[in-house]
Amino acid sequence: MALTSASRRSSGAGPVPDATPDDTDRVLLDVLLHDGRATLQELAAATGLSTSATSVRVRKLVERGVIAGFHARVDRAVLGRPVEALAQVQVRADADLTALEGALAGSAAVVSAWQVTGEYDYAVHLACRSLPDVEAELRHLRAQPGVLRTSAQLLLHRVPSWSGVA
Repeated sequence: MALTSASRRSSGAGPVPDATPDDTDRVLLDVLLHDGRATLQELAAATGLSTSATSVRVRKLVERGVIAGFHARVDRAVLGRPVEALAQVQVRADADLTALEGALAGSAAVVSAWQVTGEYDYAVHLACRSLPDVEAELRHLRAQPGVLRTSAQLLLHRVPSWSGVA
């Protein structure tokens, strides 16, 4: 059985308190972080477990909320959105955050957004077709009620990052 589901979610109740992975779980997670489509046979070979025991372990990691889903890594440039930027958004203290978050969620250019600490209130990852599209997206963000200002940096080169399990 290949682990190819677009997304498998836990029951929605949140992580189970005993969700701390053991060493075998960490091996499974490391393999899955590098290849979410790894087969049970590949996972079993990495851990030394049988495929049946591996299947049970993976299922339990999903049920406990340790694995929140299986996702594809997409090349945004191939999809026609080669220009990426990180935008910061500062809002007034009385701003309607629900409305702002709705605007962020409704934008095709927004890859992800986080409410953050510090001088700015939100960090937003944008993927756009062109520099004028980045400018238009920033104007759209500044036009949202309660937004005081934005700042942005263009992403030039992705640095390989650590994606293992601690």
